[in-house]
Amino acid sequence: MEFGQVILADEQTQGRGQREAVWVSEVGKNLLFSVYITLDNLSVTNQLTLMQYTAVSVCCTLNDLGIEAQIKWPNDIVVQGLKIGGILIENQLVGSKIVSSIIGVGLNVNQLKFENLNATSLREQLGIEQNRIDVLEKVLNKLNDFFPYIEIESSTLNTLYLENLYQLNLTSNYHCLQLGEFQGEITGVDSFGKLRVNYNNNELLFEVKEIKFL
Repeated sequence: MEFGQVILADEQTQGRGQREAVWVSEVGKNLLFSVYITLDNLSVTNQLTLMQYTAVSVCCTLNDLGIEAQIKWPNDIVVQGLKIGGILIENQLVGSKIVSSIIGVGLNVNQLKFENLNATSLREQLGIEQNRIDVLEKVLNKLNDFFPYIEIESSTLNTLYLENLYQLNLTSNYHCLQLGEFQGEITGVDSFGKLRVNYNNNELLFEVKEIKFL
């Protein structure tokens, strides 16, 4: 990369995702890496931009490889509803500014066995074994390409994020504590990262773990 530091692991014994969700990865089969970046002028109120930046970069990489990937709110990359990757971001703050971030990415590359998980991999989708380092380089190249957009063209990232958002504007089934099972349409994500869902012509906003995809 032209910026930051990259740490790559072959094995992850305590992998976790958003809100302590578990990430399972077969040893030596997938990409498990973290990217450390520093930032000059990103307000804490714009931290959603970092998730959009990372998700768009990974999603576009897979699309370039011939895989029709989408971004499943809040931090998953999916192919036809099957999870192929996940993102976890930890920010370091000084006052009201984000000065640096550790961007963690897990991407299923050559794994074929997923037990009872609704998951897939590049190898399963493309039919041939993949070179993990080649895939890593492609992801890092996309991260390089989109890095300038974080602070000067965040609206472009938002547009690309929405273009690739899973189930956007589609009537689908969900579950939440207030309504139980219901049908609604995802219309976007607000500036704080909450999911916007249209239900009976009313906009509902959901935090992470407040809504379940069915």
